[in-house]
Order: sequence, then C-alpha cells, then structure tokens
Amino acid sequence: MSAVLTPLSGLGCRHYLAGRCLYEEHLNPGLDQGLRCRVLTRLGRTFDDFLVRAEAMGLTEEQAGRAWRNRFPETLAREGSCRDYLPGDTTSFPDCANAAGELCLLALPACPGRCRRFFKRQAP
Repeated sequence: MSAVLTPLSGLGCRHYLAGRCLYEEHLNPGLDQGLRCRVLTRLGRTFDDFLVRAEAMGLTEEQAGRAWRNRFPETLAREGSCRDYLPGDTTSFPDCANAAGELCLLALPACPGRCRRFFKRQAP
C-alpha cells in the first residue's frame, strides 16, 4: 500500500497571494518586468511617449494635462485590452481580479504549498 503525500497550503506565508508565490518579487521588487500588468505597462509607455512629445512642442503642464485628458479615452481603447482580464471588485484601475497593484498574478509562479521559503506572515 502506497501513501499519497499532499503538500500543506501556502496560506499564512508572507510570499503567498491568491495561489501565487511572490518570493522572487519580494527579493528584487520590480526587477522582472514580465510580472507587470501588460495594460499598465503599455499605458505607462504611451504616457511617457506623450510627455516627450509635449515637452518637444513646448506645452505647459496645464496644456499637456488637457491634451492627455482628451486623448486618454482613445488611448485606453487601443492599449487597455488584455485577454486575461477578469473583472474585479475594486475601485482602482484596471479593476482586474488578476491584478495586485502593478503585478499580474497570472505571471507569477503558482505556489507549491509550504516550502523551504515559507515565512509566516506577521499579524497586523
């Protein structure tokens, strides 16, 4: 008779979030750009490009702000889609259940359960 071992859950680990492991992100926050939300990355790049053009044209901060507000709906329609988007229950942008701040949970590795990196979460 052979026994089947089931690993303990990662619940309670400070690196655990929604079934995903944040260990590598906690070691080097922001290092792996592939973990970032693609929508936020594209919108950020588009905004940076806009700022360079606005500065080259000599627009004031107020003029640039007005121009961006006018362009944003079109930019969002073009750059704001993601095949993994799942409506969330937050009021923050992009309101995706797969987003955790700027991170895309689907880009993180699945939590293997309690492992050698398990670190008990501190009580608030």
